[in-house]
Amino acid sequence: MTQKILIINFEEIYLKGKNQKIFIKQLVRNLKRKLTKYQDYLQFTKAQGGSYFIEIIKEIPKDILEDIVHIVKNTPGITGFYVADTAGINMDEIIEKAVAHAQRYAGTFNSFAVVAKRINKSVPFDSMRIGREVGSAINERLGKKVDLTRPDFKLHIKVRGQYTIIYSKIIPGIGGLPVGTSGKAIAMLSGGIDSPVSTFMAMNRGLHITAAHFHSVPKTSPQSIEKVKMLARQLTKFQGQIKLYLIPVLDIQEAIAKHTDSRLRLILLRRIMLKAGEAIARQEKAKALITGDSLGQVASQTLENMKATEAATNMLVLRPLVALDKKHIIQTAQQIGTFEISILPHDDACGLFTPKSPETKAQLKYVEEQCRKLPVDELISQALAKSEIVIISDTSLIKPD
Repeated sequence: MTQKILIINFEEIYLKGKNQKIFIKQLVRNLKRKLTKYQDYLQFTKAQGGSYFIEIIKEIPKDILEDIVHIVKNTPGITGFYVADTAGINMDEIIEKAVAHAQRYAGTFNSFAVVAKRINKSVPFDSMRIGREVGSAINERLGKKVDLTRPDFKLHIKVRGQYTIIYSKIIPGIGGLPVGTSGKAIAMLSGGIDSPVSTFMAMNRGLHITAAHFHSVPKTSPQSIEKVKMLARQLTKFQGQIKLYLIPVLDIQEAIAKHTDSRLRLILLRRIMLKAGEAIARQEKAKALITGDSLGQVASQTLENMKATEAATNMLVLRPLVALDKKHIIQTAQQIGTFEISILPHDDACGLFTPKSPETKAQLKYVEEQCRKLPVDELISQALAKSEIVIISDTSLIKPD
């Protein structure tokens, strides 16, 4: 047995019954891909109960361990994890390893408790004896006080088959389901606050995301595209790699402005964006579209307008933010590291042709009547023909503060 082991916990996956192996297999596949450059340090082993064990097969430098922790922490499907010391099933060895582990954190606590569990019932001592003898040794050697009610430091000891694991610091993960277990979807990614959060939430429910960004260059600055690339790169820490479609819509906007009711400009543009997203979805074999709509937040996100927009496509449209308020969305953006990028100044394609008095309660029949004034299929075909596809890699992750 190695000297250290990385133990990953998953709660929701554990509830998947007979399908549990499928989810674990995808989680391990995702982790291996994201940890490729550190494969010399790690050996993936097996799942046991609600955990997966990765052996640390050689000493890891501190900076590399920090990177590994950052990657694991931001991998959907993982609820928590810890790096554990290992010992045999001899009481003297367990005591020595446990004291050494506690000593590394001695400057951070005054009181402690030992939580012991004997999974291997064949050893000649029980959990109470482990806790009593390890606790006594820490008290005597480190001068720390035992407090079983509200300790500053909690040391966990589990005696498994032929080895014992010893750990204290449990690092929370982001939970959810492994990316790829729920299928593929196309996320409509703008440069604002909302759409990166909705994209993250879709990833965290197991969807593998391809992103589509609609821009109005040269009417808007090329910097708006660079900003979206930065957001996509930040989101790669959850998925590993993102294919990003950059689609020009200036010709579409000009046609809408010229031929249709000005009050419906945003609704008509969003309908065409969804239809373009549907075309990309067919190409990518995706089964849903993801938007950043939050009910009532802006004029285009009333029930009537969302219905009129969604009617443009036969594809499932998912709105992860629909019931969230702006404060909640901003808090999530800050947690995932997209907020500071999203608030950078940028030109927005939708904002370029925003009418003075946008319709808030669009009637579907009238919207479709206005749509018929446009060569929609031709406009979409031309826009997609001019689009650019870039692959955003996680090789240079942007870490949040």
